[in-house]
Amino acid sequence: MKNLKFILILAISIMAISCGNDDDGGPAEPTLTPALLEGTYNLNFSVSEEVIEEVVTGGTATTTITKVGDTFGSSNIVFNANGTFTRSYQYRVETTTQFDNNETTDSQIITESNSGSYSVNDDDQTIIMDGKTGDVTVFNNSQLRIEFTDVDVEGNRTTTTNEELRFTRQ
Repeated sequence: MKNLKFILILAISIMAISCGNDDDGGPAEPTLTPALLEGTYNLNFSVSEEVIEEVVTGGTATTTITKVGDTFGSSNIVFNANGTFTRSYQYRVETTTQFDNNETTDSQIITESNSGSYSVNDDDQTIIMDGKTGDVTVFNNSQLRIEFTDVDVEGNRTTTTNEELRFTRQ
């Protein structure tokens, strides 16, 4: 009987230790697949920054162009499970350009409608749309956030562009 109690206590102890708390406390993010991405998402945030550095006589000339979107209205993107999407955006963008301590600001309405294909990679948490690879920083039942980064070098000129788009699922 003592051996049975000892074995029972040992078994319970081993189960308690092996079932340690490895839960981070938050809900698990869904897997990034076309089937789970399928749906309509409303654009609600758009910010991009383009930094142009050009080597000139005596140093480097830097121009920074920041674009902040607002007034998104009915801007949305529809992802289909077959790897296609349809995008329809109309929103206002305020563009601020800084060069050599001078700053200019301009506003314009962006209207864009197109369709294309996309692919996702759950391991890397990336999406490829229009040939551009973006990092999916948030993907759950209500939100989608994508960050795109591009570096283009042409001669003495380097252009680095960072863009973040945020969507809510309908």
